Amino acid sequence: MKSILPVIVFLVAFGSLFSQNEDNKHPILKDRFFIGPGWYFPARDVKFGVEGSINTDQIENFEDIDFDETLGLDKGENTFNLNFTWRFSRNKFWSVRGEYFKVGTSRNVTLDEEIEWDDIVYPVGGEAKVSYELGLYRVFFGRVISTGQKHELGGGLGIHGLNVKASVEGEGFIGDQSAGVSRSEVKAFLPLPNIGFWYIWAPTNRWAFSAGVDWFGIKIDNISGGLWNISPGVTFQIIRNLAVTANYQFLNFNANIDESDFKGSFDLTFSGPSFRIVGNF
Repeated sequence: MKSILPVIVFLVAFGSLFSQNEDNKHPILKDRFFIGPGWYFPARDVKFGVEGSINTDQIENFEDIDFDETLGLDKGENTFNLNFTWRFSRNKFWSVRGEYFKVGTSRNVTLDEEIEWDDIVYPVGGEAKVSYELGLYRVFFGRVISTGQKHELGGGLGIHGLNVKASVEGEGFIGDQSAGVSRSEVKAFLPLPNIGFWYIWAPTNRWAFSAGVDWFGIKIDNISGGLWNISPGVTFQIIRNLAVTANYQFLNFNANIDESDFKGSFDLTFSGPSFRIVGNF
């Protein structure tokens, strides 16, 4: 009996210690469901090319037009975004993640440079209404690779759905002939698959630091494109089921397209902080 007693004491103490460690583990490492509405404040660099070019000495089929610089659009915009994560497997190793946000702008501008858009020339000094819009839908399936009391490393496969539109409206010319007031719009929906990895380090049960990266480049039929999605961040757990998160997110999407609704290219970059209120369960 005396020889068994130390073993029992050790097992009770070990079990108590393990339970205490689980209680002290940050919720980001142990909870099953997270949903985080918030705001994204990106700076933008938006370029489109549609069978036309800025007037230069070089003759090209099309050349990207910088909507922010050439057309005088604002570089900053605040936008709502939404993120969720669901660890759906029993051991919480498998998860599905989602993200949504939408940015766009529309503005009447006086052109400082001649531009050619969809074979219509808009002259210097002319008035034009310029707009563009990007909707991002991201779904990502991942699995934990390594996990511990204070960390988690995971990776997986996903897809970014990009809904892109751009238009120019104003009085233009085809050759020397006036085309009158016309509006030309291009649009495309591009599903871009990607691989990705994430890492979380939670030194306490209130603070957690994370980083994620998605990347892919692909060519399908008449479309080639690529993406980068990089997002380091920090999470503070306010109470058991409520946290706040601050991230810096860098997004870059580029594509060359030869379709009926869009013949040209785009290169879209968004970078800036985002802030979210996260419910975790």
